[in-house]
Amino acid sequence: MKKYLFKFFILTLLVSSTVVLGFGCKGLSSEELSAAKRISLEYWTVYDDVGVINSLLAQYTAQRQHIRVTVRQFSEQEIYERLVEALAEDNGPDIISINNRQLGKYFTKIDPMPLSVRDTTVVTVKKNIGTETVVNTGSVTMPTLRDLEANYVQTVKKDVVRGGGIYGLPLSLDVMALYYNKDLLDGVGIAEPPKTWDEFQDAVKKITKVDSKTDEIIQSGAALGVANNISGADDLLYILFEQSGLSFVSDSGRAVFNYIPRDSSDSPPSVNVIDFFTDFANSDRDTYSWNSNQQNALDKFARGSLAFFFGYSYHLPQIKARGPQLNLEIIPMLQLNPDKQVNVANYWIQSVLKKSKNKEEAWAVVNYLANTDANNKYLQATKRPTARRANIVYQKDDEDLGPFISQVLTAKNWYYGKNYDVAKNAIGNLFTEWIKISPNEKDVLKSKSYLMDRAASIFNQTL
Repeated sequence: MKKYLFKFFILTLLVSSTVVLGFGCKGLSSEELSAAKRISLEYWTVYDDVGVINSLLAQYTAQRQHIRVTVRQFSEQEIYERLVEALAEDNGPDIISINNRQLGKYFTKIDPMPLSVRDTTVVTVKKNIGTETVVNTGSVTMPTLRDLEANYVQTVKKDVVRGGGIYGLPLSLDVMALYYNKDLLDGVGIAEPPKTWDEFQDAVKKITKVDSKTDEIIQSGAALGVANNISGADDLLYILFEQSGLSFVSDSGRAVFNYIPRDSSDSPPSVNVIDFFTDFANSDRDTYSWNSNQQNALDKFARGSLAFFFGYSYHLPQIKARGPQLNLEIIPMLQLNPDKQVNVANYWIQSVLKKSKNKEEAWAVVNYLANTDANNKYLQATKRPTARRANIVYQKDDEDLGPFISQVLTAKNWYYGKNYDVAKNAIGNLFTEWIKISPNEKDVLKSKSYLMDRAASIFNQTL
């Protein structure tokens, strides 16, 4: 009987030791208990690879066992509405991904980055008898304006800084490039992809096939001219304006694409640029290759009936998934002046909500994902273009990323207002109405000028 009582005593001692030395108990001082209190963070994202994010966060929380991060993924169309609903119930996320065009829309709901944040590591260590929780408290210095200037490509600082405060950090940075179907080019005797916009027009003319009886487009050279079924039509117009030496928006962000000099000829430069773009969707033009009745450009390219597709790096896995047999290549954006490149930046910023109850811990997570070696792991796993200058040298020779990486240093954003969707729709409607203008109208320039003024007016109301 004494033997069994002794065994019971030893077992009780072992269990007690585990509890006393375990996490969150009397084995910790009051300061340690306070520093290591349980924290739950919620992270809302859109296009990020949630599996990769979770893997990196698992490494982060392995050293911070008091922190739990739940990642939720939403569509781009629903995330803002869901956020408003959640914030109204004081149940919103701590961290959220925001498109660089949408920062103004979210601005009143997010907080600027602090100069530093506390960082507590909590690790349970096995001992000979039981376990011991080791708590270390410290702080992390967050990126400054000078750090953004030195470490990130130029557009990042302009995009994330408002009123001297930094409102988020990117994990990557995407730019627009030109995808093309090699088989369609080979089929009409085009040995190499176009190097200029003139060569691009010639290639489109050769590749496009239109049924002479029904006027239906059977095979498209390029998806241009309208906006309803084209990703980034507004970005393309910005590129064409800036490459032509014309301002699309002013330094203050106001739309100026409607500007026509008083002494302008019958064909002002701004009108010529929009004509160039919309002619691809104008059946009266020899570059006609697209219209608003076509299926989505991404789908048509993936199915092999569209030769040229202007897209971002995030489109590549989508295209490969939908058209695994497609013989495609990617080249950088066409330029009018190679010595003065114009490229467009479209990417996501990780920000922290004002209503977060754990802002410092949330900012520490953002800094870990965006500004440490974890970001290198993220880029390698997702094959996304980098926003950090130091990583450009490692990605520039990648077969898939090279065309995008070659443009990140010159890529810029062009919208800093509060409602990008309204501004984008105004530009899309401009294309739709532009094509309807008959060349036989009494004053074509007056009609086109009116459409440009209306689009610019709607655009500027969103600032």
